[in-house]
Amino acid sequence: MTRLARARGFLAPFAAVLVAALLVLAASAMTLPAAFAQEAGSQPRYALVIGIGSYRSVPHLPNAVPDAQLMAGVLAEVGFDVTTSYDPDKQTFETVLRDFRRRIEKDSIVFVYYSGHGIQVDDENYLIPVDAELTDVADLSISSVSARALLDQLEAIDSSANILILDACRDNPFRSQLVATRSTRGGSVEPGLAPLRSQHRGTLIGFSTAPGSVAFDGTGSNSPYTAALAANLRTPGASIEAVFKQTRSSVLEATANAQVPWENSSLTNDVVLVPGGKQFSAQPTACDLLAGHPSDPKRVGPGIDYALLAPGPAIEACQRAVADAPAEPRFKMLLARALEKAGNYEEAIAYNRLAMAEDYLAAYHNMGNHYKKGAGVPKDPVKAMELFLYAAERGHPEDQYNVGVMRLNGDTGIEVDYREALKWLTASAKQDYASAFDKIGLMFQDGKGVPQDQVRANQAFARGAELGDASSMVNLARSYREGTGIEQDYEKARELLMRAARLGRTSAYASLGDIYRKGQGIDANPLEAVVWYRLAARDGNKNALKQLPDLEAKLTDTDRAEVERRLQEWDTKRFG
Repeated sequence: MTRLARARGFLAPFAAVLVAALLVLAASAMTLPAAFAQEAGSQPRYALVIGIGSYRSVPHLPNAVPDAQLMAGVLAEVGFDVTTSYDPDKQTFETVLRDFRRRIEKDSIVFVYYSGHGIQVDDENYLIPVDAELTDVADLSISSVSARALLDQLEAIDSSANILILDACRDNPFRSQLVATRSTRGGSVEPGLAPLRSQHRGTLIGFSTAPGSVAFDGTGSNSPYTAALAANLRTPGASIEAVFKQTRSSVLEATANAQVPWENSSLTNDVVLVPGGKQFSAQPTACDLLAGHPSDPKRVGPGIDYALLAPGPAIEACQRAVADAPAEPRFKMLLARALEKAGNYEEAIAYNRLAMAEDYLAAYHNMGNHYKKGAGVPKDPVKAMELFLYAAERGHPEDQYNVGVMRLNGDTGIEVDYREALKWLTASAKQDYASAFDKIGLMFQDGKGVPQDQVRANQAFARGAELGDASSMVNLARSYREGTGIEQDYEKARELLMRAARLGRTSAYASLGDIYRKGQGIDANPLEAVVWYRLAARDGNKNALKQLPDLEAKLTDTDRAEVERRLQEWDTKRFG
């Protein structure tokens, strides 16, 4: 396993403040910096985050690795020294766990998060590595990792608190094989996971849903459980048990009471990850869950991507919220966001201005987008910049990114200023806003305002990809394909492009088409190339449209039918 090393001297030519900020940028290894360890307290904190989605013998889990990436970023943010492993095989899984256990200091807080397939057989839980092939119950001991054994390893450490989270309560893809060959001692193969309890003082075990139940992956890039947990872990003053209580409330509302997260705790003292503030009491409303802005610093609940926001239900819920709490500016901003998605610009602007009058930063962000797009107001980049800058100066991460991009690219009335661009992109990156790392990487790749340095560009792309940014994945994949600033590795390039493709990135579709057409690292495969080019062509990709006629002419009728089947399968799984 590689580890994400802390970047060193990332911006030596620039002001010290930029250097400090960009310490969060990392190379392609796998240890994330504990960014706020001093503020959070002196007690050592170690986290292990494992996400497995690209299974070799069963269907892919599209949210498992993005969920793990989200958790890794948040745990680093709240003070953990984070080790990550994505799609490990059995040997790597066990090695990662062993090495992680050996690093932990006495009296530490230990947090282990697993996202992937998990199954129960005979009331025992097993975590499934990427290379598992289970055709018989007897395979479990050699092909999987026992959750009980993992817990025993944690509890053998002289730590002050152990927190084990299993977001693994999905459908059992091996169920039919295991049922047919289950042990002769009367055991069973049940859905979900079995209860996992500890007699060790100082342990909390969390499941994404109740024992024996199946959790939802959700329709976005993160599952309802992990999205809610990640949001609530940041809450100042909240004990870890209060965090899980709030997470359960969020998931219940998000899933219409269909999914009930579950914990078993033997903690004897409060574990507070983010000091200050007070025990939170804010409960996410239907408005928060249906229209919450993911980058709003004051959001309550996980937030929802603009593309997934359903304006009808969101408007209804937020109108109720505004009526019930007229003094709360957040609801006015969220109603404005839902109205804007519905195309009701005049009313959206009116509610944004009400929230701006109460200095709610996300409302400034919304209004900046109105002027940037010309939605209900004349298009005015200068006015958009003014609004974004106001929010950026007060800590809004997406608007720090917006100001950085506008200074990087320029626009009507906006002067290009690479130093200012780097300053704001750095501020955004310090808050782990994933897209900021991609832009910083492009600055180093192109030598814009900094010495051209592909190695540093790749470091930034790697961190952006780690946080789930599709553009960073595509750009890092290009470096692997071309061997620029990094050892050429077609397999890693394909893995990155597949992740970006599942996020709906057209350029990833086209690049995968190129790889299969040219046979880069694999045998050339015209049928596979056509599948990816067809996906890219839907979005008007010129290269795909150019390549398709010749390739499709080489296909047989059987091949063409297979292409259509593959495209339908892709759409049915709703990737992107």
